[in-house]
Amino acid sequence: MENDISQSTFLDFSVIPLKEPLEILEKCDGSNQKKLLVVFNENDESEERFEFLKKILAAAKFDIKEDILLLKLTPEETFSFIALRTKVKQTHSSGGIDNLLIFGFEPKHFGLNLEVQKYVPFHFYESGFLFADGLSMIENDKALKGALWGGMKELFL
Repeated sequence: MENDISQSTFLDFSVIPLKEPLEILEKCDGSNQKKLLVVFNENDESEERFEFLKKILAAAKFDIKEDILLLKLTPEETFSFIALRTKVKQTHSSGGIDNLLIFGFEPKHFGLNLEVQKYVPFHFYESGFLFADGLSMIENDKALKGALWGGMKELFL
């Protein structure tokens, strides 16, 4: 067929540029002993917000250095969660990712075509997910803090 654009050079590039899983894994900090990936917006980072994040994690009995993989991303850094989970399983001493706690990003940022409700945990591809607003929004909002804690208790405790 002469008008088949899938056979032309028109689509010889990624429609959505995704970072390679190894490149994303190299940005992660922590030992991941409890197989939790925590993602937050690098543009939302400050010393106070990092301390707030540590308190959130400590309340759910996670040590920020030992128990999690901490990933700071910019909105321009998209990747496939499935590819990252596979890469972590293959290369990281922890052996994988069981849960994700995500601040300030939508599922499409991770290559997931899902419609989710923030603060309501769910399972998908053998992993638990909890999407929340950015740390800057949660930090000074008692209702959002309560919603986050409720979702975390349901997913982790």
